[in-house]
Amino acid sequence: MIISCDTDQHIRTYRLPKNLTMKDVGTDNISHDPEIAWEKPRNWKEVTGHSMRLASFGAPFSEGNGDVSITTFGGASGGIGPNVNRWLGQIGLGSMSQPEIEALAIKKIGKIGGYSYFKLINDKDPSLAILASIFQLKERTVFVKLSSNLKGLKEIEPDFNQFCNSIYIK
Repeated sequence: MIISCDTDQHIRTYRLPKNLTMKDVGTDNISHDPEIAWEKPRNWKEVTGHSMRLASFGAPFSEGNGDVSITTFGGASGGIGPNVNRWLGQIGLGSMSQPEIEALAIKKIGKIGGYSYFKLINDKDPSLAILASIFQLKERTVFVKLSSNLKGLKEIEPDFNQFCNSIYIK
């Protein structure tokens, strides 16, 4: 059995070999890198996430909690474009071309170096919004993602930016 963290409502089917192993689904590429560290905002609470996450946090705002996840994978992990398009799908938006995604990226610099920052909002459904940062390091990629509604995104964004800027290699 394979479980997805995708929240869209579309049913998908896949044909897989009967003797599927975890190596076949790419878990060798998952990194639970103890060398990556950060400074967490005081009001964020660490919560239980799924096994692919380095860490998960509840980020409180006036209407609830946003979900912050940190993951890291070996190599380029598919590249920026496919990951941004996957997130766009999670909030009910269509895919973008690589040039459109590059134009959408905000380049930032933190303790770990340069990274790409994305603010993804479904204007037709303010309950769906994502902030994401992608750190492309020498041998792996680090993703930090906040899922919330538009109000949460606006309230949490300063802490999210501070958090992303604080990430470093021990």
